[in-house]
Amino acid sequence: MTTHRQSWMRNLLVGKEHIPSRREFKYALLRGQFGFIIIFIAIFYIILDSINGIVVFLPWYILMAGIAFIGILFNRRRKYNLSSSIIMVMINLMVFLFADVDHPHGGVFFFFLPCAIAALILFHDYHRYLGFAFASFSVLLGYLAYTTSLDLMPPPVYKEGIIQINFLSNFTLGMFTCIFIVQFLINRNEETESSLSESEQGLLKTSDELRKSEERYALALKGTKAGIYEWNVETGKVYLSDYWKTLLGYEPQEMQTMSLDLFLTMIHPADAQRTAQAIQDHLLKHLPYQTELRLRMKNGEYKWFQDSGISKIDEQGKVQMVIGSIIDIDDRKRAAEEVFQKNIQLAKTNEELDRFVYSASHDMRAPLSSLLGLINISEKTMNVEEVHSYMVMMKERIKTMEGFIREITDYSRNARLELEEEEILLHPLVAEIVKNLAYIVKKPVRTEIRMDKGQTIKSDRNRLKVIMNNLISNAYKYHRLEQEDPSIIVCAGRENGSVHISIQDNGQGIPTEHHDKIFDMFYRASENSEGSGLGLYIVRETLQKLGGAIRVESIPGKGSTFILSFRDR
Repeated sequence: MTTHRQSWMRNLLVGKEHIPSRREFKYALLRGQFGFIIIFIAIFYIILDSINGIVVFLPWYILMAGIAFIGILFNRRRKYNLSSSIIMVMINLMVFLFADVDHPHGGVFFFFLPCAIAALILFHDYHRYLGFAFASFSVLLGYLAYTTSLDLMPPPVYKEGIIQINFLSNFTLGMFTCIFIVQFLINRNEETESSLSESEQGLLKTSDELRKSEERYALALKGTKAGIYEWNVETGKVYLSDYWKTLLGYEPQEMQTMSLDLFLTMIHPADAQRTAQAIQDHLLKHLPYQTELRLRMKNGEYKWFQDSGISKIDEQGKVQMVIGSIIDIDDRKRAAEEVFQKNIQLAKTNEELDRFVYSASHDMRAPLSSLLGLINISEKTMNVEEVHSYMVMMKERIKTMEGFIREITDYSRNARLELEEEEILLHPLVAEIVKNLAYIVKKPVRTEIRMDKGQTIKSDRNRLKVIMNNLISNAYKYHRLEQEDPSIIVCAGRENGSVHISIQDNGQGIPTEHHDKIFDMFYRASENSEGSGLGLYIVRETLQKLGGAIRVESIPGKGSTFILSFRDR
């Protein structure tokens, strides 16, 4: 019965036609589910407003549900960009319309957040820049709705208590949508980890097959695809089979003569001494000869070969001839190196994933539990001032979760997106960040930008912005506002072929024993730390992606200086 319901829902949202790509199917299903959620929200508010005697919004709810249904139809026909565009344009405009005319405490603004997140995800595989454009569109409409009043329709008249009901409804539905989207991202990450594990097993199996193949080659040289050679030790001449030449990219008529000295020049410099020593040991000890080395091909490239040989010894115990073969093991060596690198990456990913799941679940559960507690308390009081204070505390918890989700998004983008380097003017970028962050503390903090207004750096703008935003935000958060002149100074310049940027403050400072740990995932230097412990970890990971480095100089009670270094390109 459950399978039948799932099949029915799947056919409704994405159609009955088979979608070969699982990744495409997942995003198509998410798009359909998002449209279904919009329809559900519209029906919910049609019922709620009808109960409360509010009719002004009913036609718009019906229109919203209808357009969402059209988006689902286009999704079923695999018009994914068109479906996403219809849904995002409609829902943004509808949220803006309701935010413009609804009561300012009604909580409609909660829906701008899932709109922005949904845009980034829905367009990720098809038109990434369009996703950023729609996300920015949500932010712009949010600011416009908050700062202006266009009076697009007559505002409704609310009965007592309806505003609180609307706020809780909008908050609950907005949070449910955000949690649904974040859960989708977590599921995608788990599928990626599973795929990496399967790839690792495949590479190990391939490596094992190659090893067994080499053992079979050693049983009968002429029965293998090996390049045969005969080295006459007395004359110094070397006979090469046609296939030996073919392995190195030569034609059979080429390389008619060969000597040991010429062969040694074809060996990769890193392998030459080891190979020469192995040959000498073989001539002296008469033990079977086998080594792995890189030989220069005709085109100048190097490939890995396994060189094996055995000696023919005369009556006096001297080596007369060495007969051997080379086998192409380049694929095996590359596979082994790939397995090695995958193992390192997988171990790091597993460790970070374990820590991430544990800490992330705790950091997301704490504000949600706090919100539920505040909601329960607010339901038991009729005092307007108390309810208002609870609302303020709820807003703070929401901001905490919003910041955490933003950090997760920054980390995900840094890991997934390719570098997009451009020439960036540093001064206006820093000035914009300072302007956006200046409000996060109650007391003004003197901020100076000490750099040439023409100072540039070639880098990825979005990643650089994430780095600077995190560092300057921390400088504000951990200031000593009680002092006479709280200040932040941002400097930049070129020196010794590198671009250096420093963020200096005279705030709380960081004890020396924490300097090597503050860039670790979820590490908090003190119990008073406000963030999730992801900020500086994201800074370090993003800098590594950009080829940069960071160090900190700090004295408790005196302040901190974070110094960034980038190669000047």
